[in-house]
Amino acid sequence: MQEWEMGLVEEEERKSSDITVFAESCTLHGINHIFLPGGVTIRRLLWALCFLMSLALFLYQVVDRVDYYIQYHHVTTLDEMDSSSMVFPAVTLCNQNRLRKSQVTENDVYWLSGLLGVKEADLPAFLATIGRDSDITSFTPSNSYDMMALFDRAGHDLTEMLLDCRYRSEECQANNFVQ
Repeated sequence: MQEWEMGLVEEEERKSSDITVFAESCTLHGINHIFLPGGVTIRRLLWALCFLMSLALFLYQVVDRVDYYIQYHHVTTLDEMDSSSMVFPAVTLCNQNRLRKSQVTENDVYWLSGLLGVKEADLPAFLATIGRDSDITSFTPSNSYDMMALFDRAGHDLTEMLLDCRYRSEECQANNFVQ
C-alpha cells in the first residue's frame, strides 16, 4: 500500500458513524450521551436505560390518553324547574357595523379618514365605495366634529332593528331591552 492510501484508511477509521453524527446534533435529550464514538461503558448503558424508560413511560401515557379519548366519556346533568314568573333574559345583539352606511356623510368620512386609514387623496374613491357622491370639489368640512352626534345620528336604532319580540306569549318592545 502506498503512503497516501494508508492515510485514507486511517481517516475512514476515525470518521464517526452516521448515528454518532446525528446524536451529536440532535436535541432529543440523552441521545448524545448514548451514541458516542468508542466502546460501550457503564455511563452509556445507564443513559440508554434512562432514555428507554422515559420513552416507555411516554408511550404508555399516550396510549392511555388516546384510549380514554376514544371511549368518549360524557356526563349530562339537566335540572328542569317550572316557574310562574321569570326575569326577562338578557339578549345581546351584536352588529359588527357600528354605523349605518346610509347615514354616514361626506363630513363624517372627512373627519374619520385618519381612523379609517383613508388618505385625503383617496376620499373620492372611498365615498364611491360606500355609495356616496364622489365629487368633493364643492365640499367644505365643518370646523369641529362631535363623535357622540355621529353615533346618535348614524348608529343603529333598536326600534328599527327589532321586528318581532315575544316573551311568554307577551309582546315586548325596544324599551324592554337594556342598552
